Amino acid sequence: MVHKNQEKDEDQLMVQRVLELQDWTKTQSQLPPNISCTLLRRFLHTTRGDLAATQRLMEHNYGLRNKHAQIFIERDPLDASSQQLLQVADLVPLPGLTPENNKLLFYRLIDFDADKFNFTAGIKVFFMVADCRFATENDTRMSDGEIPIFDMAGYTLRHLTKTVLSSLRVYMKFVQEAHPVRLKEVHVLNCPSYLDKVLTVVKPFIKSEVFKLIHFHLPNAETPFKHFPRSMLPEEYGGQAGKMSELKQQWMQLLKEQRDYLMDGQNWQLNKAKKVSNSSNSSSNRRSSTSTAASVAHGLKNLEID
Repeated sequence: MVHKNQEKDEDQLMVQRVLELQDWTKTQSQLPPNISCTLLRRFLHTTRGDLAATQRLMEHNYGLRNKHAQIFIERDPLDASSQQLLQVADLVPLPGLTPENNKLLFYRLIDFDADKFNFTAGIKVFFMVADCRFATENDTRMSDGEIPIFDMAGYTLRHLTKTVLSSLRVYMKFVQEAHPVRLKEVHVLNCPSYLDKVLTVVKPFIKSEVFKLIHFHLPNAETPFKHFPRSMLPEEYGGQAGKMSELKQQWMQLLKEQRDYLMDGQNWQLNKAKKVSNSSNSSSNRRSSTSTAASVAHGLKNLEID
């Protein structure tokens, strides 16, 4: 009974915080108008209800979106590149929550032909799926955190050479600084023998505190199931969540239904008359990022591919 009363009090406090945040957004003319209460709750949940931290997170989120409009604003889930990517890869939030109240999200290749793999399209679809989920989640209680699972089966060094460093940099910066989720763990399944070469490319963009959350698993390992129940995975992985193709179809349908929302610039664009970022910090970050990208690009060029 005490637990239920505590949950009720927390829910009431969240409703109050959402209303306060909604009032604040109305005073911020640079932000998009009419940000939904569902999305405001998502931002607040990420910061555990800290109103000031939520405001900073929102400003950073929309600031990065507008700085990289080619990823976050100029998009269409039904265009040729997005549809091609969805024929090559699965990007599927799995149903249910772990016993620790975390959400599992599953990513894998289904067509191993590297010539069909479009890295930037994958980044754009990743964020479109996330934006759909955040706009439509109606659970009374949100997950405490999120656990992405990446299956590397079929990923080759030829796929690695398809990496677009500018898109990778945007992806890593956004998910680590501006994405409204609490990242609990990251699991990488079926790690290949050339994992070190993959890490040479991606690790420079990963913060040390985030890298500590990543667990690498060998092919056919049982170690992932020390962290989450096998039963929560799709049938193809011995789980009970249903067939991956059916789970994916539900999300493809949601992308179609939310197409107007995703493509409407008013949902994402800032008022350009207002500055939301410090130009000197931006210049410093650009210099640092350029140096990192140059060293990684050199590594990519020196990859030996059979």
